[in-house]
Amino acid sequence: MKILLIAPCLVQEQRPNSMDIPQLTLSLIAALTPPEHEIQIVEEVYGERVNFDGDYDVIGISIMTQTCIRGYQIATEFKKRGKVVVFGGIHATAMPDEAIRFGNSVVIGEAEGLWDIVLDDIKHKRLKSFYKLDRLPDLQSHVMPRRDLVKCSSGKFSIAPIETTRGCPYNCDFCTVSRFFGTRQRHKPIRDILTDIESCKEKNLFFLDDNITGDKRYAKELFREMIPQNKIWVGQASIQVAGDPELLKLAYKSGCRALLIGFESMSESGINQYRKTLKTVDENILAVKKLQDNGIMTMASLIFGLDSDTPDVFDAAHEFLTRSKAAFFQACVMTPYPGTPVFEKLRSQGRILTDDWNRFDASKVIIRPENISPEALLDGYDKIKWHFYSNLSILKRSYPNIKIGFLEATLYFTLNKGYQKKNHPSALSQVYQNDPDNPVDFNVDKYVYPLNR
Repeated sequence: MKILLIAPCLVQEQRPNSMDIPQLTLSLIAALTPPEHEIQIVEEVYGERVNFDGDYDVIGISIMTQTCIRGYQIATEFKKRGKVVVFGGIHATAMPDEAIRFGNSVVIGEAEGLWDIVLDDIKHKRLKSFYKLDRLPDLQSHVMPRRDLVKCSSGKFSIAPIETTRGCPYNCDFCTVSRFFGTRQRHKPIRDILTDIESCKEKNLFFLDDNITGDKRYAKELFREMIPQNKIWVGQASIQVAGDPELLKLAYKSGCRALLIGFESMSESGINQYRKTLKTVDENILAVKKLQDNGIMTMASLIFGLDSDTPDVFDAAHEFLTRSKAAFFQACVMTPYPGTPVFEKLRSQGRILTDDWNRFDASKVIIRPENISPEALLDGYDKIKWHFYSNLSILKRSYPNIKIGFLEATLYFTLNKGYQKKNHPSALSQVYQNDPDNPVDFNVDKYVYPLNR
């Protein structure tokens, strides 16, 4: 069969010349596909066009919440042409009864152990509506992704995605990761990861793991083995990494130059609620400085709009960012992704302001928190981003982050100026809210319209 795998993207979000990281999901699905089938991959974020009149037998669409409506549009067009449409991804896993309305089948959860069965059932005309494993896949027998089918990001900083583990033990109530991948971290064999890295022509790597240093023994062995490969990489970790000097040194030697750290909150209540940071703001600031001293920049990720947040949450965040001189800042608005406890809680309380899935991207105010108005949340969120990425702030934060060398300086200033442009006041958001006479019901029908509208 001829199979088309698609990662949808809203037209206004497409960035053909960006540094966006290619998805790994589709190349892994392609690798799981029996060799007798022909595979093509389209990632719309790079401006790649979907050929609706192509000679395909099966259409596989991987959807996240903010891309699902575009995915449903694409599916609708292919179903008009009599094609078989199979959905997968985090949103399809969380909302399978919704996804099946627009496709022929839904893969719930991870695809290993299912995708070949789906294709065989299509071939023999016995396709089921839903497929789900009764356990999480064992990653010890994983396949190498079909990187030859994926368009790489363009430019000097082209980046290849790498996955070494799945699962996160933190089980935060707002996060889909533990619901999709489980709360126990599963590992791929290090020898296979090294082979995969060697196959990447890109100099720069991004580790997709939610916490690449979660298992310190595993991480140390991986980093030691990576040193001869002479790659540069960034990834995600918990701030506890700063408490292990050996791990920090090995990370840097293996090519680590930046880590995204999910601090989530710098308010006292937020620190106590999620327990992902160290106990005090001062301890977290010291930890960021330890990373800097070891040549590793920090992207500090904070969430605004927690029910415990009051308007002074922005002051606490500003103090932390200013004193730590974090290299980068990922500001997120609390977003109730389907499948999470936060979604169920806020929906039951009528505090989700829109049912337009396009808005669920962690950068828009779509909830009503308990102790701060949506308008005050939006105002504080926009102001802290703009202040952090002002020219003066970029200069003040530069020295501890670029003292290692030219590469770090280039990365620091390039990304900061890019984020500055993205967060310019002219591009700032709004509070998204349905008409009071049309209550939120999470009915996507009204958002699925012809592609040429």
